[in-house]
Amino acid sequence: MNPTPSSPHAPLLIEIGVEEIPAGVAQPMAEALARGIADVVRKAGMEPPELHATSTPRRLLVIARAFPRTQEARFELLWGPSEEVAFRDGAPTPAALGFARKAGVAPEELVLEEKSPGKGRYLQARRLVEGRESRDLLAEALPELLRRLPSPKKMVWQEGPARNDAFIRPVRWIVALLGTERIPFSFAGVESGRISHGHRVHGGSGAIDPSDPIGWLREQHVLADREERRTAIKSQLYAAADRWGVKLCNDFALLDEVTDLTEWPQVVAGSYGAEYLRLPPRVSTVVLRHHQRCFSTRRQDGGTSNIFLAVANIASTDPQVVARGNERVVNARLADAAFYFDRDPNISLEARVESLNHVVFQEGLGMVGDQVARLRGFILDCGARLGIDAGDGQRAAYLCKSDLTCGLVGEFPELQGYMGGVYARMEGESEAVAAGISEHYLPEGADDPLPRSAIARAIGIAERADKLLGYFHIGRIPTASADPFGLRRAAIGLVRLMNHSAVRMTLEEVLDEAIKQWNQQRVTIAISGETRAAVLAFIEERMEGMAEALQVTRPALAAALGARQRRPIHELIATARLLGGFLAGDEGAAVAAANKRIANILKKQKVDDDHVDPSHLVDDAELQLWQALQQAEAEMPEDAEGQLSVLAGLRRPVDDFFDRVMVMDEDRDLRRNRLALLLRLRRLFMRLGDLSCL
Repeated sequence: MNPTPSSPHAPLLIEIGVEEIPAGVAQPMAEALARGIADVVRKAGMEPPELHATSTPRRLLVIARAFPRTQEARFELLWGPSEEVAFRDGAPTPAALGFARKAGVAPEELVLEEKSPGKGRYLQARRLVEGRESRDLLAEALPELLRRLPSPKKMVWQEGPARNDAFIRPVRWIVALLGTERIPFSFAGVESGRISHGHRVHGGSGAIDPSDPIGWLREQHVLADREERRTAIKSQLYAAADRWGVKLCNDFALLDEVTDLTEWPQVVAGSYGAEYLRLPPRVSTVVLRHHQRCFSTRRQDGGTSNIFLAVANIASTDPQVVARGNERVVNARLADAAFYFDRDPNISLEARVESLNHVVFQEGLGMVGDQVARLRGFILDCGARLGIDAGDGQRAAYLCKSDLTCGLVGEFPELQGYMGGVYARMEGESEAVAAGISEHYLPEGADDPLPRSAIARAIGIAERADKLLGYFHIGRIPTASADPFGLRRAAIGLVRLMNHSAVRMTLEEVLDEAIKQWNQQRVTIAISGETRAAVLAFIEERMEGMAEALQVTRPALAAALGARQRRPIHELIATARLLGGFLAGDEGAAVAAANKRIANILKKQKVDDDHVDPSHLVDDAELQLWQALQQAEAEMPEDAEGQLSVLAGLRRPVDDFFDRVMVMDEDRDLRRNRLALLLRLRRLFMRLGDLSCL
């Protein structure tokens, strides 16, 4: 039921109708639009209502059940000239009278107030500002909000004034209603209105009901609520699997993708030729998932099934027509896969290594064969510290890229690594070698599972360090908006692998070993110290972004990363957890505050000499701190927990020092000596971490 025009609230509906938007893009755009509208409301001095953002491939929707119709009247404070300028001999000056006219108030309504403490008094006017209609506020704001929506690529679809309104796809219609009133604006050459459009095939067009737009669109065969659509697809998939007596292979990423590609989803079942069941299971999965966006199934006993489930965007009168169309494509792709699967083993993985010298790794960085030599050298030098058998590790590193020259991987690049493992087993390589080859690309994404194989983890560490250094060397550094070579993923993967494997190497040692391999390869590429530093900073920045996933706080992780004593990543993360717990107590907060104070003093004074002259220690407090510092230096252990215990014992002498000693004494020698004492203290704390970050 619509509110009456006199009601202070009304339903809000914003719908942007477009040509089909790629999967994964529309929902973030709708959510960004909702945030923008909330900001408009907030800046107007109103409380933002609950806004529901949802999407389909053809529309962005923002809905509110109760949106304020009018901005409330409010008082605005205006500041004028200072008291000295505003009055002369007790009478208002022309400056004061001019300010009153400008503010629209009588001179006697002006008051004197302190603009900020200790800065004197200034004239102040309190002016009543009438509230504006929300419809007008939104009409002004929406075009700019739409221009600023995030999307992978924007294009201009119209000539004339609309050329300024670039958008990801052509805009076909706009609905903008506050209750029954239209919010008047235009974008991309389209005027806002009341008319919406349903499903391309099954739906119609008409004036949409702003009080129940989801219901109206459902009648037009559009499940506009994304969560409702996702749930409907999931239910249909399970029901279809039950009818066919198979188990659905859960694929939540694919479920999200088909949710974003349909408006009226209908699940249909199909099957491919039983002769293709002999292919490795992931081959059929890749064909179904990546090329047809179909779901795989398994038999009740866990074996591979040739039944697959497709999600159509149309309620066909003959679903078998849709199924047969998918079957033709899937069977053709699997026939190609079977051809290559039978032909590839004619050339062994070892025989293929030579051909990698003709496969470009990256322009300016040589060939894949060079990369294989670097990975093999890394494993040879560091296998023991990486916790693997050097023989199996070298063998896996030597063969890990050979499947790049196989026909099946050329046809289906998603199978790289996996098919190398399959062919290695067929050729009689050990399971350790085959698993190392098969899993060494993992993890590909931030949430992907880590390799179970220790050899795969070792090769993955070597490869990611190698890749980061190489691409940074040739200037292919990610920007805020683009990372075409996946270097952020590589850095996150490197951290996850090193942490999970408890590698007895620091991040710096891993980078140095990778640089050594670059310098020793067939065509030497000298990685500079500047590149090393940039890569190290890049990885550490990614680590700070991973703080929540690593179960540490960002300040504690930043403190641990600032330590002068470098630690393996798993120890560094453990140190961050230790520091986070320490900070939670009174003692930790006091030590952190003292460190921040020391860091600020040293930064301002630019101190670099930590030589303390005991003869210049004239105050008992600084003498006691010096003695406590020397004892702490002598007792400082290697482990983080022991170091924290020693450093916590310095709290009292540090507090006494700052309570009783003037660091910046007028005597130059005393001042220099006290700064040296603080620098030495700071460097001792820095062995554990930069506690000034806490």
